[in-house]
Amino acid sequence: MAGGRQVGTGSHSGCRRRPVVYILSSGPFWAPVKSSLLTSRPPCAVLHKDFQSLLTLIYTSTTKMTLVLRPSAPAPSAALAPIKDLASSITSFATCASLFDLHGSTLASEVRALARDVCEAVRVLSIMFLDSAGEDYLVRTGTVHDIVEKARRDLPADNLAAVKKRWKADRGMLEDSLEEINAMIEEAGQNDQDGDGDDIDDEWDELGFGASKKMSEAELEHTKKIQPLVRFVVLFHKRVAPDVLACVSTSESTLDITNAALDLLPSHSNAVVVALEEVVAALYAPQKLDALGAAVSTLVHSIHTVHDSIMGSALLPKTDQADELAKGMAALDVDGAKGVEKKPRDSRKWFESCRAQIDKSAKTVEEMLATHSSNTT
Repeated sequence: MAGGRQVGTGSHSGCRRRPVVYILSSGPFWAPVKSSLLTSRPPCAVLHKDFQSLLTLIYTSTTKMTLVLRPSAPAPSAALAPIKDLASSITSFATCASLFDLHGSTLASEVRALARDVCEAVRVLSIMFLDSAGEDYLVRTGTVHDIVEKARRDLPADNLAAVKKRWKADRGMLEDSLEEINAMIEEAGQNDQDGDGDDIDDEWDELGFGASKKMSEAELEHTKKIQPLVRFVVLFHKRVAPDVLACVSTSESTLDITNAALDLLPSHSNAVVVALEEVVAALYAPQKLDALGAAVSTLVHSIHTVHDSIMGSALLPKTDQADELAKGMAALDVDGAKGVEKKPRDSRKWFESCRAQIDKSAKTVEEMLATHSSNTT
């Protein structure tokens, strides 16, 4: 075709494929929907169901499109209907994804990430039919199917579920960091007992495969003093899930206030993860006391932020409200009859006590680093 770009292998079917597939390969697929244009807010459960249904339509339409455009027996005219269906599904899918903004920013970001992956997989599949005549159509179609199935599994039920998902992932990283510190102490203790390995280490060093520098006695002391502080921080973070997130009310009347409070938590949690990683990095020999002290201070500040966020919000009821609710529940058995009254657990008091232990450990570390710093100057 004069003045036009040749598509595919140059065959007639390749030229005919381009107009119907091009819409799917252009992207991007959506822009945010303005909530002011909606007459009412669609319930989260309805959006969740629609999102899942549209994933099914995308899966089916992708399969149909691939079958009629496969290189061994392409049928461009028969592909028009499934491609139109797929384009329509993608448009509706993108619109549906943008509406989750009305139910919390954490949920919305999770949904957008899932939707973006699905749309990108469809776009890559469409480009393949345009640029390489569908040579890898089975692989690319399988990729779309896998990503659609992943989106089905990973779609959070609501904003609270999305926050819980983020919190759980961060907890795993915090526990890994604590294990790394424990391993440092254990390895340093073994090095003190095993003096025979020095020659072997020297041989590895000569080959350029030397291990990290061994800790001095002072550096080991720093690590052992910081370990309890890190343990309290990880414990504080861990208890937020069962004591706060598991008890959050999702009542429709207070949902906007609850979601606003919930949406602050993922960034605060991530700050704790990053701060602890900085502490771990600063603990490796040779340690720099200024950097180590700054990392510890940042870690303590980050967990203080988490504490203030949950204590000063609607996520954790005031003590009198929590006591009244807990006493009422404890006074009833499964049949609704009066039972033996149990003393309710005061979560707010526990978090306050844990913070006090964190501050106490942090002060001990600060004093130790100040003493060692003055001794080295």
